[in-house]
Amino acid sequence: MEGIAIARVSQVEIPLLDAALRQLAVDLGDDYRSDMATLEAALCEPGAGCFALLASRDGRPMGAALAAPVFSTTRGGAGLFVSDLWVAQDARGQGLARRLLAKTLQEGAHRNTGRFLKLTVYHDTLGARAVYDRLGFSASADETNMFLTGAALETLKETV
Repeated sequence: MEGIAIARVSQVEIPLLDAALRQLAVDLGDDYRSDMATLEAALCEPGAGCFALLASRDGRPMGAALAAPVFSTTRGGAGLFVSDLWVAQDARGQGLARRLLAKTLQEGAHRNTGRFLKLTVYHDTLGARAVYDRLGFSASADETNMFLTGAALETLKETV
């Protein structure tokens, strides 16, 4: 893990972040529907709704975290939803995910969103689940992730 620096992503690092998130999608077998312009808008424009961290060594992405504020009355305040967390294959097992999450919490503290971290883990990513279990994350049996997209999203947008 020597020589890996973690820093907040600025406009200059958007291509590296994009590469890291594309690799995460490949690793998970997911589609990747974002692009660099969308990432830049979400992270770098005034009033940006989220932030990203990039772990790199010698100009190569070794890990990334993408997070956004979320408020929960049941958790008693504002926290962060980590929507994407990736560590390069050759950097796994060395504590980089822990470092990225710790740095995410530090960034969140500056935004008054350090009360909790929330993330989603796929059922078939047992290695990731083991990491989160070791860090002390707990699964919620009371919640189901639900998404509204496509035509249903557009229909709801028109409802006022």
